[in-house]
Amino acid sequence: MGKEQICPECRSKEFKMGEFKGYGSLFKKNAIIKSSEVDANFCVNCGYVLTLKVRNPEKF
Repeated sequence: MGKEQICPECRSKEFKMGEFKGYGSLFKKNAIIKSSEVDANFCVNCGYVLTLKVRNPEKF
């Protein structure tokens, strides 16, 4: 089992996953062709983003 996540802002234990796509993608510096979506784990109570993770780091 993983470690229980607790929001450092509001102490909530409820999180959901979202994603940055399109212009919210992460692009390789000085190149617009290589990019990847970014997944975000955020608190549903206050919106605090706990983690960001590049979905396809091998593109870089």
